[in-house]
Amino acid sequence: MKKLLYIASFLALTFTACDPMEDTYDELDGLREPYTQDIELTLGAEDYAAIGGDAAKYKSFSKYDLAADNLPDYFADKYATLETGSSVMVTYAYYRGGLDYLYDYLDYLEELDAITAYTLSTADYDSMGTDSGEPGKYNNFSDDAPAADYLPDFLLGKYPDAADGDELAVTYKYYDGSVSEITEFWAFDGSVWAKTSKSAPEVPEDVTIYELESADYDSMGAPGKYNNFSGSDAPENYLPTFLGIKFAYAVEGEKVAVLYKYYAGGGVTETRAKEYTLTDGVWVEYQSTISMTEQYILTADGWVFDPTIVFTMVSDDYQMIVDYSVANNGVTSKYPDSEYYYGASAKYSNFDLRLKNRNTEDYPMPEFDGLSDEDAIALTMERMKEGVAALLTVKYPNAVTQVSGIDVFYLVDVKAYKEDLTDGYYTLKFQCTKSGPNPEFTYIEGLPE
Repeated sequence: MKKLLYIASFLALTFTACDPMEDTYDELDGLREPYTQDIELTLGAEDYAAIGGDAAKYKSFSKYDLAADNLPDYFADKYATLETGSSVMVTYAYYRGGLDYLYDYLDYLEELDAITAYTLSTADYDSMGTDSGEPGKYNNFSDDAPAADYLPDFLLGKYPDAADGDELAVTYKYYDGSVSEITEFWAFDGSVWAKTSKSAPEVPEDVTIYELESADYDSMGAPGKYNNFSGSDAPENYLPTFLGIKFAYAVEGEKVAVLYKYYAGGGVTETRAKEYTLTDGVWVEYQSTISMTEQYILTADGWVFDPTIVFTMVSDDYQMIVDYSVANNGVTSKYPDSEYYYGASAKYSNFDLRLKNRNTEDYPMPEFDGLSDEDAIALTMERMKEGVAALLTVKYPNAVTQVSGIDVFYLVDVKAYKEDLTDGYYTLKFQCTKSGPNPEFTYIEGLPE
């Protein structure tokens, strides 16, 4: 009985002792003050799940489900104790979709395979007449001998047993200053052949379509065994290297859409396509889902998207400055991919700040006359800053000063080759102070004082 009393007393003491600690915790929670913080966050599976909706389903955002429509509420819950002035630099997955033109082109090829194809021969052109102004004279059609004047009768003779609804894909040579091949679709209505409105889909002007040939597969090794790729010989393991050899003289930003055969199993071989872009000397495959980084800031009205634009200058950017400088300051270099007013070099993707390239006999710059090296170097740094501002006016002609009441800033990473022959890396901050067209950008900070 005595032992039971001790036990009961001990338990009562234990339970009683918990209450003061809980009060202490509550007091500590009450003392927790709001604070500001700059946070870097990469969204993971738990974050997408907490956001819910399509973000949870696909673990990404898209143009149909924008990050800006979801993240403010999420941050309000996740960072409830933060106060105005806090920020979150967030990285997330963004689904930008596939390339419609590739889907259309593959559909076109599939349709083409289902249609009888015919390519005109020398004998065919000759059969249409060999006199001046006739196709057989030079074995091609032209403005003087249009295909529409000859193909209807030719096809009637070539396909005497054609039935109503039959289609043909006819390829012929056409001269218009130079000879090219044209493929047209023709249909038979039971009495005459007529050209249809069907045509190959449009391909972006900056994209080159290249279809792999047998020799190409052979050059890659294992894919040459069956002239296709497969699960064990994936195209992404071969195509970047192949393109580097095939298009050895391609320039930065050039795009190639590669058509290739892929063994899908079960005796089925498909035609597929991938688009590659030459990026920093490497052929990079287009990805439908990419990583995006944005900043959100906490205002009196809650979390809002920070429209600051951040980018690192690449060859094309430096070339924009070169072109701008030539147009506004004249030629200052014998090379078309460089100029020495601002110092931009598209070839080396940097600013050349060496004084030896300023105020030369061929390209005088009298503003450098009489300057000490220190002052001349300061002028080249000032010009570099002006060059980036000029780039922004060309690159963002429709820039605005504010988005949703938030000032718009630009953070630009640049590389410079300095007078002491070392590389300098700088992040220049600008603010858009006048909206486009003809926007204006004001330098804020970034260069050493």
